[in-house]
Amino acid sequence: MDRQRQILIVESDAGVVRRLCALLASLPARVMVSGTRADAVEAGLSQSFDLCFVAHGLADGNGLSLLREALWGRGAVVGVLLSRHADLRVVQQAIDFGYRGVMQDPPDLQQLRPLLRPVFGELVDSLSSEPPEIALSIAAKTDWTVDLPDLRWIASLTLTQILSVLSNTDLMKIIRSVDYPFAGKERLEYFDRDTLERVVCLVRRWSQQRLSLPGICQSQAGVELLEELRRPA
Repeated sequence: MDRQRQILIVESDAGVVRRLCALLASLPARVMVSGTRADAVEAGLSQSFDLCFVAHGLADGNGLSLLREALWGRGAVVGVLLSRHADLRVVQQAIDFGYRGVMQDPPDLQQLRPLLRPVFGELVDSLSSEPPEIALSIAAKTDWTVDLPDLRWIASLTLTQILSVLSNTDLMKIIRSVDYPFAGKERLEYFDRDTLERVVCLVRRWSQQRLSLPGICQSQAGVELLEELRRPA
């Protein structure tokens, strides 16, 4: 395969996201997650994706129309609708809106393989039904051991991803993977979840500045900054 594929998961349920990321972990792909319709529209404006998994029901509304409205982008996109009730009516609606297929929650490999084949070909045959115990996060393909962390990935994180998708372990890895001047790196295991989230928000903003990307997710940044400031100390 000549390039790394881009996968977007649009899902508000963190458990479904973790399971799906685990199933996709061995593929040569960069996996991104949007927890809401708004985040998905933001992602669709900034880049294109080869494969999109979109939940039928999202925290801020119905996701069915998202593929057509925001995610088809500049190239051919394979869309998969995630639904808890994949009856004939839902399948017909998905087809009408341009989806390749429907996968019923919870995700499993038997449903996933034929939906992945148009994008990944024979590589899907190597997928394991028992995903390895890895950091199940949107950074499924990020190598945390390299000397230079993926600052662009950190800079593109959304507040939804930080608060609802990443585990405490993931948050600590992000903080330790960069040379952000934070004196408590060796004591992160003793920090509560709220503190870890706040530090990662600071690391994200610092990464944007390091990359000279003041405009990255700009429309989202103002909203998220207000949300951060409103959170109790």
